[in-house]
Amino acid sequence: MTTKQTIDFYFDLTSPYSYVAAEQIEEIAAAGNRTVNYKPTLLGFVFKSTGNTAPMMNPAKGKYSAKDFARTARFHGLKINWPKKFPINATTASRAILQVLNTQADKAGELTRALYKAYFVDGLDITEDAVVAQVASSIGLDGSALVEGSQTDAVKEQMKNAVQESIDAGMFGAPYFVVDGEAFWGQDRMEQLRRWVAQGPF
Repeated sequence: MTTKQTIDFYFDLTSPYSYVAAEQIEEIAAAGNRTVNYKPTLLGFVFKSTGNTAPMMNPAKGKYSAKDFARTARFHGLKINWPKKFPINATTASRAILQVLNTQADKAGELTRALYKAYFVDGLDITEDAVVAQVASSIGLDGSALVEGSQTDAVKEQMKNAVQESIDAGMFGAPYFVVDGEAFWGQDRMEQLRRWVAQGPF
């Protein structure tokens, strides 16, 4: 029995380019009859491991990036309201995504997109348990149970393993995609990703 091939989608919920990517990845996957493996990670640990830094750490690059983030969202027809707290430690929300992958995997993409919108559009603080529960409940999940389940030692260990997996996959920034063993970094490489899954390697 054959199964659909997959796209591994590594992302951090504090990454604005990953917010844009999350809105595109399902349509791209469908173009190649693929499914998406949602793989939340934590860029702080990835940067530390790889020696990379966030764009905002460089004054010139940070100034450019702030405008580019907004322009990129507008280009793709997405709203973005720059968060008051940026960047954030997205561990709480990321563990919730891992827990939904454990319990209702078909809702992982929807929860990921809802958390991005909560942070980058609605200005909500997704570092707070109550906010994560509220967002999860808004898409039909039991938010309180999800957050409680995400705080177990098992899920905490799963989060550590997820970060290491992203590093082992070669990730150094977000978003990062792996398909057929081929890596694509950045939301601006998604058209290449689309061609790869729809037409084959090039």
